[in-house]
Amino acid sequence: MSIVRRFGSAIDDLVAGIRLAPLWWRVGIEQTIARYRRTLLGPFWLASSTIATAFSLAVVFGSIFGSSLAESFPFIMSGVVAWSITGGMLAEGASVFTSGAGIMQVQKLPLTFHSFLQINRMMINFAHQIVAFWVVMLLLRMFPLPHWQLLLSIPLVAATAVMFSIPIGMLATRYRDINYLVGFIGQALFMLTPVFWRKAQVAPKARWIADYNPFAHLLEIVRQPLLGHPAPLNDWIASVAFFVAVAILAVVSLALFRRRVVFWL
Repeated sequence: MSIVRRFGSAIDDLVAGIRLAPLWWRVGIEQTIARYRRTLLGPFWLASSTIATAFSLAVVFGSIFGSSLAESFPFIMSGVVAWSITGGMLAEGASVFTSGAGIMQVQKLPLTFHSFLQINRMMINFAHQIVAFWVVMLLLRMFPLPHWQLLLSIPLVAATAVMFSIPIGMLATRYRDINYLVGFIGQALFMLTPVFWRKAQVAPKARWIADYNPFAHLLEIVRQPLLGHPAPLNDWIASVAFFVAVAILAVVSLALFRRRVVFWL
């Protein structure tokens, strides 16, 4: 097959996955319901875990950095909520094809369908976490009016997660050690990304850790609107650039390896 036809097939697969939006949207909802069936809080159990993590980090690191709970808790909780989709795309992306192996082996669907389905489930869980965030902030009388940029940042992060899941999902399917490596990298990135610390608190010579971290920029375009502020322009530029980079990588991966994935399962 010529390289032109390979790339044409890759684009066709991506378009076909988009056209199946009603299917992966419905399947994602059904799978979420099935996962939490017969539980009292359902997906809000995940949100309660986020609240507990944010509160613990706010108490510990707020005292370390000399910040009051009223100042540190909204910042850290919004950071943990934003991290659930920015950093979450690592683990979700790595398992996208292995978790969809059952469907892939019995039903012929566009390969990108499984990426859309996986990220759809992640976004459904994220929606519950946002609701929990707003409820907690309202109860604590700290409710920030969300900035309109949130309507742009969430779709951008979701689209980035879909594109990111394709190459990393292929790599993790071919080499199963990648799944364990991703867990290690995710934990390291959580510490190196300003989820619970501010870049201004770091020595200037060490701020490159956040400046050259694409997940830090994605985090900020979600967190700042959640707190009612517009995200800085440089964070938007870096986030869009990261999306373009992973989109190109996704199309190249589809062109080269799309037909092989099912044989790696």
